[in-house]
Parts: sequence; structure tokens; C-alpha cells
Amino acid sequence: MQYELVAETYRDLERATGRLQLIEHLAALLTRTPPELLPTISYLCQAQIAPEFAGIKLGLADKLAARALAEAAGATGERVLAVLRDTGDLGQSAEQLLAETAAVRPATLQVGRVVDTLHAIAASAGPGSQTQKLTLLVELLRAATPLEARRSRPAG
Repeated sequence: MQYELVAETYRDLERATGRLQLIEHLAALLTRTPPELLPTISYLCQAQIAPEFAGIKLGLADKLAARALAEAAGATGERVLAVLRDTGDLGQSAEQLLAETAAVRPATLQVGRVVDTLHAIAASAGPGSQTQKLTLLVELLRAATPLEARRSRPAG
């Protein structure tokens, strides 16, 4: 299943003005989700990659995510910080910066790759883990469309 469908649903949920619209958008996503991905999509819709009791945390600070964005977008750290000041949101900053450099990138990300990468980031520990997290996130952002980049980092 393409991650673009999930990202589009997140965008539609953000724009929805009523409860019924929210329900319709979520129902449409779940209807299009293959049965084996329903738990994964359910967690993603809660800004998680696993159930709460699993205790899995990304351990990805905003500062590291901003560095990854700069590298993926071919921007300076100062440019990322300037856009971040304007938008107030790292996801929106990612979407804006990648729209400048990767606007025509085709949507090829699969939900499995996004979640597997996020799990790999969460599992990175010990010496060199920050570099590994950075590398994994840069690779993910380089494969993402601007909209997918905005929606590819759950909380935690």
C-alpha cells in the first residue's frame, strides 16, 4: 500500500471541519487498507508505530530531524530554521522545502518501508546511533514526496 494514500488522508483529516467528515476520511482509508496492514495503519493514525504498552519511542529529537531535512532537501541548516520559524511545524517545513526541490518526485513509498524505517530509527542505540538515525531519516525523506515528508514522523 502506498504511503501517499495515508499522507493524503492525514491532510484531509487536518482540513475536515466536522466530526462526520473525520469519520468519512478515516473510513475511506481503512476500507482501502489491506487486512494485514490494518493494525499498522491504526497505529499510524494515532501517531504511533506500535502499541503504547510496547514502549517503542523514536528517540528522534527535532534538532536531528531538522538536520536530516536539511540534508535531504539540499538546504542549509539556516534555511531549515528560517522555514521552521515561518511555519512553526517541522512537518510543514519539510513539505515546503521538498516542494522546492522535489515537487515532481513520484510517490513510491510503501507503508511497510516507512514503518520499517521508523522501527529501525527507534531501535538504534549506543555509539553511533545518532548518525544511524540521521542516515535512516535522510533516506526516507529523499524517497518521499513533499506531502509524504510532512506526514512521515509520528510522535515519540
